[in-house]
Amino acid sequence: MSSSPSPGSHGERDAERVRMALAAGAIIGTWFWDVAQDSLTVDDALALAHGLDPALARTELRLEQVVSAVHPDDRAGLAEAIAEAVRRGGRYAHQYRTRGADGAYRWIEAIGRVDLDAHGQAVGFPGVLIDIDERRRVEAERDQAQTLLRSFVEAAPGVLYAKDRQGRMLIGNRGTTELIGLPPEVYVGRTDAELLGDPAQAAIVMATDERVMASGQTEQLEEEVSFPDGRRAHWLSTKSPLRDADGVVVGLVGTSLDITDRKAAEARHLEVEERYRLAAHATNDAIWDWRISDGQVIWNEALTTLFGHALSETSAQWWLDHIHPDDRARVDRDIHAVIEGGGTAWNSEYRFRRADGSFASVLDRGTVLRGGVGEPLRMIGAMLDLTVRQVAEAALAQSEERLRFATEAGDMGFWDVDLVRDALIWPPRTKAMFGISPEVAVSMRDFHDGLHPDDRAATVAAFAAAADPARRALYDVEYRTVGKEDGVVRWVAAKGRGHFEGDRCVRVVGVAIEITARKLADARLQELNEHLESRVLEEVAQRTRVEDALRQSQKMEAVGQLTGGIAHDFNNMLATVIGPLDLLAMRMGDSDPRAKRYIDMAIDGATRAAQLTQRLLAFSRQQPLQPVPLDVNRLVAGMSDLLVHSLGSSIRLETVLAAQVWCTFADANQLENVILNLAVNARDALPGGGRLVVETANCTIAADDDAAAAEVPVGEYVRITVADNGSGMPPEVIAKAFDPFFTTKKVGQGTGLGLSQVYGFVKQSAGHVNIDSTPGQGTTVTLYLPRRRVDVAPSPPAGREDNRALSGGRELVLVVEDEPGVRQFSIEALTELGYPVLAAEGAATALTLLDRHPDIALLFTDVVMPEVNGRQLADEALRRRPTLKVLFTTGYSRNALENDGVLDPDVHLIGKPFTLEELALRVRAVLAEVR
Repeated sequence: MSSSPSPGSHGERDAERVRMALAAGAIIGTWFWDVAQDSLTVDDALALAHGLDPALARTELRLEQVVSAVHPDDRAGLAEAIAEAVRRGGRYAHQYRTRGADGAYRWIEAIGRVDLDAHGQAVGFPGVLIDIDERRRVEAERDQAQTLLRSFVEAAPGVLYAKDRQGRMLIGNRGTTELIGLPPEVYVGRTDAELLGDPAQAAIVMATDERVMASGQTEQLEEEVSFPDGRRAHWLSTKSPLRDADGVVVGLVGTSLDITDRKAAEARHLEVEERYRLAAHATNDAIWDWRISDGQVIWNEALTTLFGHALSETSAQWWLDHIHPDDRARVDRDIHAVIEGGGTAWNSEYRFRRADGSFASVLDRGTVLRGGVGEPLRMIGAMLDLTVRQVAEAALAQSEERLRFATEAGDMGFWDVDLVRDALIWPPRTKAMFGISPEVAVSMRDFHDGLHPDDRAATVAAFAAAADPARRALYDVEYRTVGKEDGVVRWVAAKGRGHFEGDRCVRVVGVAIEITARKLADARLQELNEHLESRVLEEVAQRTRVEDALRQSQKMEAVGQLTGGIAHDFNNMLATVIGPLDLLAMRMGDSDPRAKRYIDMAIDGATRAAQLTQRLLAFSRQQPLQPVPLDVNRLVAGMSDLLVHSLGSSIRLETVLAAQVWCTFADANQLENVILNLAVNARDALPGGGRLVVETANCTIAADDDAAAAEVPVGEYVRITVADNGSGMPPEVIAKAFDPFFTTKKVGQGTGLGLSQVYGFVKQSAGHVNIDSTPGQGTTVTLYLPRRRVDVAPSPPAGREDNRALSGGRELVLVVEDEPGVRQFSIEALTELGYPVLAAEGAATALTLLDRHPDIALLFTDVVMPEVNGRQLADEALRRRPTLKVLFTTGYSRNALENDGVLDPDVHLIGKPFTLEELALRVRAVLAEVR
């Protein structure tokens, strides 16, 4: 294949095609690249498309000159596509953006062909450019519209769907999927008859759909639907014909909202109205029938209706007990005077107690029924609630009061326009809608003047129509008012009707309600609808963040539970390794250096395993803490030498201690370990040396601070910052930095528990920790420990105990341990230290030994034991022997000695596993303590 077009009819036809394409605007330029000579020639159009001087089109160019106009983001892809085409030969096509003479970028597509010689080497590379900017824009708009449509459909409440002319599902949202009970890939393309389990329901739905499509009219109707789980619901559905571009009905779109609760509320409302109607028609008299022989009284339902007593039978004494104490003796005397004096009629007014404790004024009348010789048999009467009569006497006043209560309860104000007297009646609620004080008199002028200028004409016209005898229209308007006294603009909805005498309107009466809040809500809703897509994206992002936080919390909780479950047994195992090795090393001395070296190696490995367990407990916030009021400046200054030694000579340590730093409340030893951990991590991030800064400061977090935004609650804190200028961490590493066992170090160089231990300690101390890091610029870890207000001077950090010669005493020690190996080591270790020892495997044996040996000076007991734990044993022992000293040991206390992870102040504890030296120092300290 030659590097340039050969003469002849074929070449001429190709040239003619190119010229025609150029003339039609499809091709915006051509090129030919002599690959072997690295010589590129282009036409004027291509030069313009790449922002080059057209004069260069008549010269030999370098590929770099043309590529320089390509968008920076597209250059690498273009270079790779050209290289690939030159390597394999044949057709070439690639899209990219290029800057034209006007300085603007446009999308173009380069199409060409690479000709290879017999040896497979590229010799010629001709091609053309096509302007695809408009096509790319149209495609982007199409993709955006489709994405918006999908988001809108999924976010729409209720059921949203579309069907074709045959009733087959085209699309459905989440509500549609829940209603059908099948995924979209199953129900799309199928009809309701194929999908719904209820054939009758499917037939009704399809008949309605066909009616809407045939009529071409939108319908709104209520439907009763069945869900796959058997639930039935009422839906308010709106169905509209789906038309193509020519207006032909090609299907149907529909939406449905669940109105089951609304229907139930309507039913309850009707039921309440029926009850009120029946009560209004009931008698106002409480009828009673008193059988005098045994005192039984039978009542009608008015006793309940009028006075609230849900009873149909009582005793005469019950009735008498419900009479007001001030009226009781008089009523009792008068009624018995009639009965015993041979009378027939009795009546009296008194106060009767209702069920709610209030008293009603009643008029009670009764008639005595007597036997043949005049003996009293029964007395029948009626109790009239005089409240009704009092209401009747003040009917107008009470009617107005009820209206006021009703309108206020409904947040409404009534109005009454007397057209005959030209008077206006407004209660305070209505006056408030026009910005007028309650005591100010009003007239129709106040009404007209208070209307917003833009709404005045329509409102006045509506009022005139309502008062017009010929029209008698319903006065139903919404308008704005401008407050007469406060100038506030309010929205009011008013309804009313005219009252006519013949052909004359004498009054117009109605109600008004302020709807300013509703109008604002409508405006807000419109705004929300306009920003629906962004709101949906925000909600999805928020839900994703919450789900991520929940998963992280569950993961941390799971690791914590696992840690607590294995810590006790694992530490017991290590105790039977480290302790005996320590004893063996002491016994051997330096007699066998090789064996001594082997023992030291074994102790070192077991010690690191114990540290691993301790870090797991720290992470899971299950380590026992001994917090004290703490001066962090004194702590940081005191560990400077330790930090310098740990960092090495290539790292410069700087401590910046703020003046008058507040006191905090924390475990000093654990805080030292945390700072040391962070320093060692920084050292690993500074392989070539660098700078480490440890800084203390007071910190007050306000609601609008960045730290508050980073989930540090508002409050006062002591802040400790450990910052390096090392390699830093990318965001994906920061996100997992506190996860247990996560490490970026090589295998064998880290456990991944350093930062997780920091996290656990800070959280257990009610503090917070943040990481800020940038790759190549370093890492800053900030600890926020709550400020502690105390009256005592802060305690100095607990230092390392001096290495004193191992020595014991002669006090008798009782060892209680259920693990045989640990118990045996404890016995031998204490014996080696010179203490006489008694041992027990449980609480029962221990208490027996305690009673038999009053000279026992120290109870050395495990915490976690079956049946009775160490704390319970110690409590009983101290009850019997208040002067007894107690030392606890445990691999995991499980809160037996702690309150929220903090050791009780009177507790002495040595953690498993422990060395002979640690045991000697701890036992001696406990025995030497003075109470």
